[in-house]
Amino acid sequence: MFINLICGSLARDPVPIRCPVAGKFKFQQKGDILFETRILGGITDSPRPDIYCKENISDLSVCDTEQKEMWIKENYCLSVDYKGRPVDIYSDPDYKLKCIGYWKENLKSYLITYDELDAFSKYRCWVYQRADLTKIYMSEALGPYCQLNQDVTSWNYSEGAAVHLNMEEYERERDQCPMNFDDGSDPWSTSETYIQTFRFRDSASGLEISLTAILLPLILHFLLRQ
Repeated sequence: MFINLICGSLARDPVPIRCPVAGKFKFQQKGDILFETRILGGITDSPRPDIYCKENISDLSVCDTEQKEMWIKENYCLSVDYKGRPVDIYSDPDYKLKCIGYWKENLKSYLITYDELDAFSKYRCWVYQRADLTKIYMSEALGPYCQLNQDVTSWNYSEGAAVHLNMEEYERERDQCPMNFDDGSDPWSTSETYIQTFRFRDSASGLEISLTAILLPLILHFLLRQ
């Protein structure tokens, strides 16, 4: 099986690729091993201010420039200030997962992630599927491989799963976190993100010529009438 071949040799320092699932999602989780609130490194860089929050959610975001990391925050403040800006700008994610590879096999989409702080298994296998335009289902395995009976709804050890996520996209005005989905049908295709610079110099020259062509006859007509 392709799954076993992928997990047969594990790199020490894997190179991340663009995640097949990107965007900002709120999720509900169910499983034997749930995502929990924690502090990466065990201590914060500075004291955290008290924030009044009207609504807390569990958040999964893939918003970095290259969309190569999944950030998971089990208890995230969704509130914004009077200008529409998020008030929870000091907290760090509880989990940072690097996307290592993905593919589609037996009508299932698989994803491999890497978490250097995971004491049980740094590599994890996921089964993911798009439910509709804004909803995605994901199931994380207990280890670096997915069992054949694991699907997107699996959530316990009997199917080799640790947790099931029911995710819904909720990007706000200032989040700047575009949504992306790739089911892994063609994992070898180039899907990296690039910054494109649009130059309008030629358009400006064309506009200048157009204005000259319009104004010149009017000026000549005015001078001849004088």
